[in-house]
Amino acid sequence: MLTERADYQTGAPPCNSAANAAPAGQASSAFQARAGDGKPFGQPRPPCRVAPRPNGSTDSSRRVKEPVPTVVVYHHVSTARHELTDALDISTDPDSFRRHVKYYARNFDLITPSELLGGKLPRKPLLITFDDVYRSVLEVAGPILREAGVQSIWFMNPDCLESETLPLDNLLTLAAAHYGSAGLLRLLALPNSTPASVPALISDHLSTLNYAQIAMLRTAICAGLPETQTEIRRSSNLFITRDDLGRLPEYGIHVGNHSLTHSFFRSLSTAELQIEIRRSRELLEKLSGQPVTCLAIPYGNELDATEAALTTARSSGHRAIFLVHGRSNVSRPAPDVYFRVCADRLRTEFLPISIGILPRLRTFRDWLR
Repeated sequence: MLTERADYQTGAPPCNSAANAAPAGQASSAFQARAGDGKPFGQPRPPCRVAPRPNGSTDSSRRVKEPVPTVVVYHHVSTARHELTDALDISTDPDSFRRHVKYYARNFDLITPSELLGGKLPRKPLLITFDDVYRSVLEVAGPILREAGVQSIWFMNPDCLESETLPLDNLLTLAAAHYGSAGLLRLLALPNSTPASVPALISDHLSTLNYAQIAMLRTAICAGLPETQTEIRRSSNLFITRDDLGRLPEYGIHVGNHSLTHSFFRSLSTAELQIEIRRSRELLEKLSGQPVTCLAIPYGNELDATEAALTTARSSGHRAIFLVHGRSNVSRPAPDVYFRVCADRLRTEFLPISIGILPRLRTFRDWLR
C-alpha cells in the first residue's frame, strides 16, 4: 500500500532500508545488489534482478522492437480527509483521475489484463490498475472508467474483504493520530530518535516483523483505542466487503491478487507464502467468481520478489507479477514481471514526464550501472 508510492519530484522508487540490512542470503538467490535509485524516504536501495522463470531467461536484454506496456497504479480516489488515510499519501482527486483517464485515452491504447497476458499488444499499450480495498475505487473510479469505456484490474487482499478488522497500514495511521509520534514509537518498542512518519515506520519497521509480531502489534495498538476495529471500519465506510464484488463486472474491473493480508514477503516462511499467495488466489476466485491470474506484490518492492515468492506465485497459476519502482517495461527483469508507475496525486500536465520520460531514464541509468 504505502511504500508503493514513489517520490516523483526526485524520481525515487519505493524501497525499504530495513531490507538492506537483512541477513545475508535472505533474498540473494533472487537478486544481485547494485547501486540504486533511493527510496521515498531518502535511503538508498540495492536494485535487483528478479530470478527468471524456470527454463527461461530474464528480460533485461530486450529493447523496444515490440510494444512496451505502461502500467499505472492508483489506490484511493477521494478528496475526503480521514485519520485512517491522511498520513499515507495515496489519495487521488476524482477530477484529477478523470483527467488522467482522458489523457490515457488520447495518448495510449488502453488494454485489458487479458490483452497484456496474450502478448499481442497495440502500439502504445497502457493498463490501469488499483491496489487495496478502498471503496472509492468502486464508487468513484469505476463510473469514470465505465463512462470512458476503459477496463482495469484491481489487486485485492481477501482478508481485508472478509474480516471486520482494519488493514495494518490504516491501523498504524490511526495509531499515529491517536497516540502521537512518541506514543507510537513506544508501542513499536523503538527509540525516540527513530523517524516517526508512518511511511518510514511501515517501510523500515513493519517489513522486519513476522506473523506473530504483527498480531502482537495489532493487539497493542487496539488496546488503547476508544472503539474496536470493527466499529472504526464500519463507521469509516472506506473499504469494500465481499458483498461488493458482484458489482465489479459492470465497471469492467478485473480481480487480481494482492496477497491475503498485505504482508512483506521477505519476512515470510515458505509455508506462510503459500497462505499469502496461493490461498489468497483461491479465495479471491471463490469470492469474485473471476479467474485470478495476476499478482501485485504488496508494497511493490523487488526485495519482496524473493525466489520463494516468485516460485509460489508461478506454481499457483499467476501468469503476471507486478512491482512498482517507477521504471520502464522496456527492460523487464523477467518475462512475467512488470513494473508499474504510481500515479497517485500526479498532476495531469506532468503525466508525459512521470509515466513516460522518467521511467525510461531510471531504466537507462540502471542499465549503465
